[in-house]
Amino acid sequence: MRRIPVFIILLVCFIFIGFQVAFSQVQKEQKGEYQKRIETTLKEFKQKLEELKGKARELKQDAEKEFNQEMKELEKKEEAANKKLKELKSSSTKTWEKIKAEMDKAIDELDKEYNKMMSHFKKT
Repeated sequence: MRRIPVFIILLVCFIFIGFQVAFSQVQKEQKGEYQKRIETTLKEFKQKLEELKGKARELKQDAEKEFNQEMKELEKKEEAANKKLKELKSSSTKTWEKIKAEMDKAIDELDKEYNKMMSHFKKT
């Protein structure tokens, strides 16, 4: 009679462990997909920066000085986003959600700074 409750307890434990393993796998897959998307986004920003630098050659000297200051700010934001990506890559499945929110914020700031700089070229 004592063996049945022990068997039931063991069965419940195995079922619980199985759910945890399955949930962990889902988180790993979500992290991997998100990481690939961010890597692609940062590569696209790298190309956009090169495009901006090319357009800077068309600027007048006083506008070029302002552009260079803004470019430094944009490059700082890009560097911050790349650091967050490194954190994301080394994060565990338990902590990646927090880093994901920080990564999204870094990408948003990078995008805003880029759009601000592009608006200078749309005016001319």
